[in-house]
Amino acid sequence: MRLGKNKRRITPMFMWGAALCTVLIFFVQGSAAFAHSNERAFILILPTQYYIIGGALVVALSFVVIGLIPATGFHFMERNRLWLWRWPGWPAKGLSILAGAFLLCLIVAGYIGDRAPLYNPLPQVLWSLWWVGFTFLHAMFGNIWAYINPWLGLYSVLTALPGLRARREKPLLQYPERLGYAPAIVLFFAFAWFELIYPAPLDPINLAHASIVYMGVTLIGMLLFGEDMWLRYGDSFSVFFRMVSWLSPFTSASTGDGFGKEKRPGLWVLLPGTKLLKTGALPVGGEAFIFLALASVSFDGLSRTFWWMGLIGANPLEHPGRTVLMGVNTLGFLATFVAIVMVFGSAVLLGRALAKPTGSFHDALTGAAVSIVPIAFGYHLAHYLPSFLVQSQDAVRALSDPFSLGWDLIGTRDLHVSAALLNNYYSVRVIWNIQAAAIVIAHVVAISVAHAHALRGAKNRRDILFGQIPMTVMMIGYTLFGLWLLAAPAAG
Repeated sequence: MRLGKNKRRITPMFMWGAALCTVLIFFVQGSAAFAHSNERAFILILPTQYYIIGGALVVALSFVVIGLIPATGFHFMERNRLWLWRWPGWPAKGLSILAGAFLLCLIVAGYIGDRAPLYNPLPQVLWSLWWVGFTFLHAMFGNIWAYINPWLGLYSVLTALPGLRARREKPLLQYPERLGYAPAIVLFFAFAWFELIYPAPLDPINLAHASIVYMGVTLIGMLLFGEDMWLRYGDSFSVFFRMVSWLSPFTSASTGDGFGKEKRPGLWVLLPGTKLLKTGALPVGGEAFIFLALASVSFDGLSRTFWWMGLIGANPLEHPGRTVLMGVNTLGFLATFVAIVMVFGSAVLLGRALAKPTGSFHDALTGAAVSIVPIAFGYHLAHYLPSFLVQSQDAVRALSDPFSLGWDLIGTRDLHVSAALLNNYYSVRVIWNIQAAAIVIAHVVAISVAHAHALRGAKNRRDILFGQIPMTVMMIGYTLFGLWLLAAPAAG
């Protein structure tokens, strides 16, 4: 009994120590073989295959290390959490109303502000501070969107009007269970298509039009089916930010992050990634949404490479423009999504053929889909980090004079935006190491999560290890793909 207690106490320390060692190996190797920056400001002469192979070896090593961890280590992660304090009674509706008013101001600025995207706050705030920076915050601090969701505030104001008050208590329709996450999938695909393929996603007026359309669809959905059901299954951003918040070490029963209700209300802290083990079985639509999120950021990187431009017959040195490539890039985006589903699904099927699982294929696919969440976020961080460092400065500058009236609301109208971080060898080297490490660490976490889910569906350690080999090979391959995307020459 004493030996068992000691083993249980040492296991989590061993887990995190092993993970730290694998990351350190990558950093040492990556520093010696640094070869390329994401923004292609420097084309260095060291062979890129060194750090690509090194990153893949780290992921492979992590599989060996994680395979030695007994089930008690993962049980420890799931059971243990620390209560910090009672969550403050913030006026959630009030914060949402303020966020809704801020969004409406941004839309107005899109119409009457400066037509240049760099000086208009709508494209800078939405694409940089919100879509990129806000996603970073969710991975760190949890489901912030649940508190400042502008749709909640606008819906509260709308349903306060005569004739609509009854809709708050009794929606017009009952949400069809068979519909699942289909609305969120369609809306997220439309959003990703607008960002990646539409010719002018930065144009303030086009973006204002798109924001109004999405706002209208969301408010109509909330009126028809109720705010809870539509935000859970229909609003793509509520689904996306809830998904990213599963990575956060913080949780609260009131944020609806999928972790479940706590016996003691307030803010809890857990080991990072624990919530990925507590999501439960996802419906098919939930799995498809996660695959689509990974496909969007993967295709964004792929579509810029010289390889892709050559594949579709375009000269990367004379970019034909987005309008010409709309059709082929739409097909490429869809093909990327289908390929990711097939690759992950095949890995699950092959793993089940090598092992003797007790659960269903759907349960196994849920574990694979949930393990994609850290990969999708790792790609998001790696892909957008360089542009965020510059465009966030543009956003701060544009917010000082949102309507081009000569205002200087926050004293940043004349802010000098510096891109020196992307033109200095040493800062580019740091940025690159962060990007590459984000991809490698994401895959290490993904393997850990997939292994933890496999522990629930196999009878013995042999079946667990053999069943995870196809998924691990796939993860290594995707690591190679991600690091190659960072290093490959890009057009546009």
